[in-house]
Amino acid sequence: MVVVQTNATCSFHISFSSTDVLPTRGTDVPTLRFVVGKRRNTMTSVGLGNPYLKKEPIDFTRQQDALLTSNPERSRTFWFLYDKVVKVAAMGVQGCPQADVCRLLCRFQDSIGFRAEVCENLRYVVISSGKLPVSLRIVHVGPPPDVSIPRHLFDPVEWKELPWQGCSCIFELDEQHLAILKRIQSLLSASPLGPLYQLVPPECLCLNPARLLDPFRRPELLCQGPSVVADSPGDELDWRACFEQVQERLAIPLHSGPWTYWPLRFDRADCTTVTLAPTGPVCQQAVSSWVAAVQQASGLRNAAVPRDMLTLTFAYEATSSQAHDMNVQGKAAGCLPMQAPNPHSQAVQPCDRLIFAVNMSLG
Repeated sequence: MVVVQTNATCSFHISFSSTDVLPTRGTDVPTLRFVVGKRRNTMTSVGLGNPYLKKEPIDFTRQQDALLTSNPERSRTFWFLYDKVVKVAAMGVQGCPQADVCRLLCRFQDSIGFRAEVCENLRYVVISSGKLPVSLRIVHVGPPPDVSIPRHLFDPVEWKELPWQGCSCIFELDEQHLAILKRIQSLLSASPLGPLYQLVPPECLCLNPARLLDPFRRPELLCQGPSVVADSPGDELDWRACFEQVQERLAIPLHSGPWTYWPLRFDRADCTTVTLAPTGPVCQQAVSSWVAAVQQASGLRNAAVPRDMLTLTFAYEATSSQAHDMNVQGKAAGCLPMQAPNPHSQAVQPCDRLIFAVNMSLG
């Protein structure tokens, strides 16, 4: 992944190549190439080859924020990535890759033309201008984060949870704050919004700041040695083997659990989550250092974005569109639980100076 910032008004290219030999134009070197501001700044495109095969991109976007700036005094930030684990090429705006700021997304798995095979050995990033010179700043170069959107966790037809496996390093709640969340769940169930939400089981209520594996990312363990699948048939990974491998890697962070302390305060809440925040810069530094230590020890990237790391989820929508309509009606009627003098807000108010002395475990 590469993040760049530029005030260029002429097109530039971001290429992922399998070789460091330049130039790649006019050669058979496998290249995945993004062009920002193509065709007089009317499109931003992605394709294979330099130039593109048959001179046609695989996909393109005409969204204004994905094009070059029209004012040289105002710069724009773009990110580009190729994830060979999930075989996805993506491009977006702003400095942090997330699904909601993605502007181009191409999945090469099971696609025509052996696109995934062509991109299998991409390892070099090449930045170049178009017909005219441009200036830009390289903000970041690193491994690609996960920008996928998790699938729904609930089947509204059968009215039951869908099976979903994962591996995270979590913080369990103490009895006092667990009781508060259970009370919040009971208030939600008793409200007019209750039928539209499914509650998280009490034993699963936790702070989940390090989300290391899910069904889509489990093959990442394959890239780090064959020992993980020694007892697994074929290429299928056994979840128990994954848990044991991750637990072995996290021996030091898990051993430090009894003296890992984060003083957190209440930040905000809605119908499904309670969001916490560090009480100060020292706590923020402790959180960042702990997350970095877990990632370094496990060798796995964290799928939780910063805004999700300190979020406690106690419910989720069973039917998104209907729940949204009911939310609008609920706000108009004043029945949302976060507004005083509703008793729900009284349950949340003590969390304003919430201090978590939590136990850390692998879940």
